[in-house]
Amino acid sequence: MTDTPRRLLTSIYLKTDADGVVPADEECFYLLSRDGLFIGRNQPLMRSLVPAPNWPRELHPQERYLQLTYPKVPSVLLADIVGFFWSVASRYGAEAAVLLGYDGTTITPIVPEQTGTIGWGYSGRPYPIGLHYQIPLELNGLRIIGDFHSHAFEAAYASSIDVHDERHRPGLHVVAGRLDRDPPDWHVEYVVDGTRFAIDPEKVLDLDGYHQRTVSTDPAWMERVKVMTAGEYARSQAKNTMQDGTHNQR
Repeated sequence: MTDTPRRLLTSIYLKTDADGVVPADEECFYLLSRDGLFIGRNQPLMRSLVPAPNWPRELHPQERYLQLTYPKVPSVLLADIVGFFWSVASRYGAEAAVLLGYDGTTITPIVPEQTGTIGWGYSGRPYPIGLHYQIPLELNGLRIIGDFHSHAFEAAYASSIDVHDERHRPGLHVVAGRLDRDPPDWHVEYVVDGTRFAIDPEKVLDLDGYHQRTVSTDPAWMERVKVMTAGEYARSQAKNTMQDGTHNQR
């Protein structure tokens, strides 16, 4: 990028209103509209305006990037979150979630009302299937900047369901897995405008200060967790739909 504006050999016009006039005195030009970039031609035998197959070669390439400007998630908070996830996983075999609220200075955990769905394996032990919750309406001035959720004793990764659910949820998305270990495995991504960025956990989590999970989980957090089989949850949602015609899930 240079300080001096550089004139392109082929002009680019912006369509900023519905009645914008398409230039009629240029042999070749570009028009950038809400529907994309078009290339136009004014020649003796015809005039045309069609989608441009490429952007002007005079423009320089640009790579995507992401720079986060808020502090790392504190190690004390990580210990509380991992302890909460471990308590839910060891007691129910289910996933759990914690939202991250931020007031410009401090990161605050927000535990929403949530329902973890489970199945039962041949061994008679439960395993996680899904997690459903609503973002609270009352945030007391906090801004949601991301979330943590667990994969219980399974690996930490972004599942296809996670990717789908987070497509229109900008912010930090952290998965904690292998909760039988301490520290657990981490998987971190950030979503902005539909684009996902893989992030080194050490860049956003204070892992240097993390020693072990908090064993005594806040009872108020546990009270916000319900666990059902997938079938029980589906039936409860169907019942709610019959009663009020709507239902919501994560």
